Amino acid sequence: MRLTREQFDELVRDVEQRFAQRPAALRRRLAGLVAVGYAGLLAGLLGAMVLATLFFAAMFYADMEGKILLAIVGTIILLVGSLGTLCVLFVRLPAPEGRKITRSEAPALNAWLDELTTVLRSAPFHEVLATPSCNASVVQVPRLGVFGWPRNYLLLGLPLMEQLSPDEFRAVLAHEFAHLSREHGRFSRWIYRLRLTWERIFEEMSRPTQAGISFRPLIIRFVDWFWPRFNAHAFVLSRLNEYEADAVAARTAGAPQLAASLQRLALHSRHLVESVWPEIWKSANTAAQPPEGIFIHLREAMRAGPAPEVHRLWLEEEFRLTTTNADTHPCLTDRLRAIGQSRDAAREASWSVVDTSAAESLLGPALETIRAAVELQWRKECEANWRERHGRATALNHRLTSIDQAPGASTADTDKLWDRTHVLLELHGDGEAEPLLRELLALQPTHPAANFHLGRVLIEKNDDSGEPHLERAMREETEWVPHACRILHDYHHRHGRTAKMREIDARMDRYEQQLAASHVERSSVTASDALIPHGLSAAELAALHEALSAEPDLAIAELARKELKHFPEQKLFLLCVRARRRWHGWPDIDAEHGLVNRLTKRVRLPGRVLVFAPTGGFRALARKLRTVADITVHHPK
Repeated sequence: MRLTREQFDELVRDVEQRFAQRPAALRRRLAGLVAVGYAGLLAGLLGAMVLATLFFAAMFYADMEGKILLAIVGTIILLVGSLGTLCVLFVRLPAPEGRKITRSEAPALNAWLDELTTVLRSAPFHEVLATPSCNASVVQVPRLGVFGWPRNYLLLGLPLMEQLSPDEFRAVLAHEFAHLSREHGRFSRWIYRLRLTWERIFEEMSRPTQAGISFRPLIIRFVDWFWPRFNAHAFVLSRLNEYEADAVAARTAGAPQLAASLQRLALHSRHLVESVWPEIWKSANTAAQPPEGIFIHLREAMRAGPAPEVHRLWLEEEFRLTTTNADTHPCLTDRLRAIGQSRDAAREASWSVVDTSAAESLLGPALETIRAAVELQWRKECEANWRERHGRATALNHRLTSIDQAPGASTADTDKLWDRTHVLLELHGDGEAEPLLRELLALQPTHPAANFHLGRVLIEKNDDSGEPHLERAMREETEWVPHACRILHDYHHRHGRTAKMREIDARMDRYEQQLAASHVERSSVTASDALIPHGLSAAELAALHEALSAEPDLAIAELARKELKHFPEQKLFLLCVRARRRWHGWPDIDAEHGLVNRLTKRVRLPGRVLVFAPTGGFRALARKLRTVADITVHHPK
């Protein structure tokens, strides 16, 4: 069973308390967990080898024909078991994408990389890639699946390089190199890499795949038990490694430079996500293709920065963040404190433009070529989404025109008002839609979507009055729970409200548990389940009767619902249909199957619908259905 957020937090806290000031004991525990992990993952292979060995051993006590038969069976068991297990464990992860930076075109950058590799005794990087992200990271792609032998990639976000000074960027590089450095110690470095590798592999392994590998479900069940326990112990060590990597970077490039780079990274990333990229994507409403020179525009927009009051607010919110177990990286305040840098000194730093950026200094004449290649990669990645957004915007503009020109439109019509509000939210954002959201809620205070969007708009303005709207949206419709919880979690995180964050995490855990139980509950129906009347309105019944009347072979249709314990508003309808008997009076199985298939595609009700005939395994369910009142929805004379 997968651990909830609360259970994982408790496990991490328990590990931190148990092994506080005892790093050697933590390493021994991790070594044992790694051994258990490999043993569990290889259990299928070991079991096949043991079973095959028994067949091979029995050959010594059999006649010639028996020897041949036992050898064949033992070989089949060994091959099938080995291949079945290894096919699961040798998960192939895709290599990261980016524009490769060669040694010849960026000698200054590679001189720095060679120096840091030597000074920090770091493992070398096989490829250095420029990417469109505002970040720098190390990615390891194992050649042998869970058994490792990684290929190391250093990903350098071009927007980050264009905003940091060379000294600040050197501090970022030193931090990344430290993760592959002997400064961590061989075991800690191995565990750090193993955790990142296994996390990616187990995530890939859990995705649906084609049937045929019988060992996969067993291995996934073991992973679900093993991974949270290993991850909690490795998580504690990995966070220590983050602090150690910061210490290495501070010694190598200077603590003030590292502090400045951490602050810039946090603020620039937020400016990109909340301001720059949304404005760029808004142009998809009118332009069928992304504009040219997007990364030049990106650089200039980042250098201009947000308004001074917004910059101060974001910085204050960064300092209010607390370290959580959602990420091994500590919060900005804890990282500054660990390298001896004060928050007051960081506050004095402004959104200043560096004289010479790291990109200009380290990439030199190749910068323009690399920027063009990174932009080309970005355009390829976003091309489909851009076209989709442009097409949707065109359709929404037509929809908005038809709403405005519709005769008899009234501001008291909540459906039409929501229709217009939804279109404006999609096309023009929150500014134009907010007055309509308030007008709609004045007419219908319980409207779930309007409550959610007004709550979101207010929360983004740091207005606490948005929280009751999000709470109401979640009460009215459970589908808003994950979206509203994510917004509230981020909001309280920015304000350092750890107690509120824990409440929201617990709420999300309960929701996800109910969602999983709901999927199980709605995946099957038997005669032992409780059934209730269908509860359709007159209009819904009329629409259903119209759909059923199109079937001349339909004799009678009966409708009820399964009583659901989890998310009962997500209804599960049971439609039992009986075909007209032929002249001979015997049931026509083929005709019934055809009727069920056609009605399954045609019938639309406010929930999931199971259409079935009262034959075979559904006989008992059909009899149970007849115990419910008012089930007949179609009975032509």
